Formats: sequence, C-alpha cells, structure tokens
Amino acid sequence: MDNTTLVASLSTDLRRPRHDIEALVGGLASALRDALVDGDTVLLPGFGTFTTVKEDEKVVDDLDRGGSVLLPPAITIQFNPSTLLRRKISEQS
Repeated sequence: MDNTTLVASLSTDLRRPRHDIEALVGGLASALRDALVDGDTVLLPGFGTFTTVKEDEKVVDDLDRGGSVLLPPAITIQFNPSTLLRRKISEQS
C-alpha cells in the first residue's frame, strides 16, 4: 500500500477530508523520523515498536572485484510487531 492508497482508505474509514488525513499521516511520519533520528524508541500500542540499531563496521568479501571491503558503521531501523498484530496476521492466514 502506498501513501495515496493509505490516505484514501483512512479518509473513507474516518469520514474525514483527504487533506486532514494527509496532514495527520505527514505529522506521524515526521514525529517517527524525529524520534528515531534522536535514537529514541517509538512504541505504538497494538501495532509495534520501532528502534534504532547500531551496526559496527565490518569487513566483507567483494565477490565482483575480489578481495575485501570495509563497510562503515551504520544505524538501521528495526520494527518489532506487537503480539496483537502478530495474532491478527496469523488469523488472516
């Protein structure tokens, strides 16, 4: 589902104007981004938890050129779904 589809679906479900939903979705994305940039954990009850994970630098084999390459340290975002979300998804299968 892309942003346009999400906004249209929420607008229909909540019976709110599309521009209101676009502002809400944009605000949520901005708040998530700001919190994760600051290294905070974001918990959305019933949905899941977003956390940042620091990965150390590492040496990997470069199969195209031969030899090894040093990858710099990186920060990635990890999402852990809540138990409720996992249960709902498993019921759909």
